[in-house]
Amino acid sequence: MKKLHIKDLILILMLLIVIVINTTDFLKDILHKDEWLHIALEIMTVFLSIWGIVMLVQAIKGRIQEIENLNQKVVDVENDLELTHSKLKQIGQEYSKYIHKQFDVWDLTQSEKEVALALLKGLSFKEIAEIRNTKEKTVRQQASTIYRKSRVTGRHEFSAWFFEDMLV
Repeated sequence: MKKLHIKDLILILMLLIVIVINTTDFLKDILHKDEWLHIALEIMTVFLSIWGIVMLVQAIKGRIQEIENLNQKVVDVENDLELTHSKLKQIGQEYSKYIHKQFDVWDLTQSEKEVALALLKGLSFKEIAEIRNTKEKTVRQQASTIYRKSRVTGRHEFSAWFFEDMLV
């Protein structure tokens, strides 16, 4: 047995005390030849207390086994999540390479690549301008150039170009 809860220990202790008291009383009754019905009741009380302890210990063992099984399931799920996270990270890195290769095919400048990535992330022209420390008008012009080079009509079509193949 690993770890007992305080309630379990108190219950076991109480049952042990009942056993000791009844056994002592039973021995006293036998020595004084008291009433046999009373002696039979005390014997039943002692056996029921012993049976209660056995049942309690079995329940505790079952609960401990259940906890160990749950802990193992948690470890398995954590391992699965870690593996999934690792695979997703690897897929993300591969997809990022694919996106950058396509940017090269379209012959985007470094600034255009940065704006294009921000557009794919869903940032507004204003947010992109703030991040890049430039004017919103400049970002709009770069976005127009990106759309022209990639032969799309706008932001949504540009994003769809990259995500369309993933929606198979």
